[in-house]
Amino acid sequence: MNGKFLTASALAATMTFGAVAPALADGAASTRNIILGGAAAAVIITNLNHKKRIKREEQREQSRRQASYRSYFYHRYGYYPSEQQFRDWYYRSYGVYPS
Repeated sequence: MNGKFLTASALAATMTFGAVAPALADGAASTRNIILGGAAAAVIITNLNHKKRIKREEQREQSRRQASYRSYFYHRYGYYPSEQQFRDWYYRSYGVYPS
């Protein structure tokens, strides 16, 4: 019975001091983790915004090209090109299909 009591006491003491130890820390580690987490989030958000901005710019450029080509085609042939005609022209001109 004495061995069980000693084991239970040791387990209780370990759990108590294990729970209190983080509260006694100076806070430097948690502050560092908060700063690093915030910096990582800022980098991720900045990167996402940069990618969005690039994608929007590409879409605006593609839209401008499409409007310009449709206007040219209309003035030359008297009707607007079909979607397939536009896609073919875009691929011949830029090497990629419009998105």
